[in-house]
Amino acid sequence: MRILAINHDYTVSGSTHALLNLAEHWRRSGHEVTGTAAQSASGPIRDEYLRRGFPLAEVPSPGGFDVCVCNTILTAPQVLVLARAMPTIWWLHEAAVGIDLLLQNPGWVAAFREAGAIVFPIEFLRDTVYRSFIYGLELSRICIVPNGIPPPGISPRAVDPNRTEIEIVSVGSIYPRKRHPDLIRAVAALDHLPVRCTLIGQLHTLPEDCWTLMAARPGRFVLAGELSHAKTLAAVKAADIFCLPSGSEVQPHSLLEAAMLERPPVLSNLPVYGGTWAHGHNCLMHPVASVEMLTHELALLATNPALRQRLGAAAQRTVAGFSEAAFFARFDAVLASLTAVR
Repeated sequence: MRILAINHDYTVSGSTHALLNLAEHWRRSGHEVTGTAAQSASGPIRDEYLRRGFPLAEVPSPGGFDVCVCNTILTAPQVLVLARAMPTIWWLHEAAVGIDLLLQNPGWVAAFREAGAIVFPIEFLRDTVYRSFIYGLELSRICIVPNGIPPPGISPRAVDPNRTEIEIVSVGSIYPRKRHPDLIRAVAALDHLPVRCTLIGQLHTLPEDCWTLMAARPGRFVLAGELSHAKTLAAVKAADIFCLPSGSEVQPHSLLEAAMLERPPVLSNLPVYGGTWAHGHNCLMHPVASVEMLTHELALLATNPALRQRLGAAAQRTVAGFSEAAFFARFDAVLASLTAVR
């Protein structure tokens, strides 16, 4: 089968990595996979497709393909065009952000009717976030495929015996939705503790007060930029605490990977986490934008190695079921059902 795999762009994110891994799986299964992006500018994921030997199309078009998968809500314009020419899977990862984008682009709503299959990683998106947009569609077209991650292929954690700092790491592009300013302000309030904070991801914007706080504390903050997947995993493994203070998430790969590496998560208390992540059980949680609570939680973990170990172990048990094999099998079933109809 000839499959067209469409990203919005080639930046590093959980969704672009997930589609890349899915493309690799499909190629191993005997399919021909071509990658492309709605915004065809260069980027790390484009380089990775080329490094792995995938052909790339400069512009998403239906010619020569049997099926396509459009990744994220930002590919709605491609769904509207391509779904009329071939079976199309629309893979949505966004919660509140997705609603905002639909309100800004009302013409995208028609993509729900056009897509042959709509894939969500969690039921909350189907039952709550997008309920009004998929009402009346055939239930067989709405699929739940939880994200899956491979076992981390890196060596056991080696702790520098001379290290005295507690390492806090956060993974994700630095822009308002991820709320990294909350983390920077919280870490800046921990001057009485030996902590260091590393932010991994493309820098888009930070408020002026955050630059001032970081400049006043040389060595306490590291803006690592976009790193390779292997380097990101190594940095998470070397850390003591993983923090994701986002204002909106769904099922972030960075969280699954940090948990697999037994890093205790500190998270904002988002409704999408219900049923998986619970404060005091496998993570610590704070209300969105509560820098005071975030500061308290980081201080608690920084001074309590036993709590870090307990939450990290519980987090690892939590994500044990999010296997890459199960993810591939579920997506294969979506692909088979869609192409069988034709």
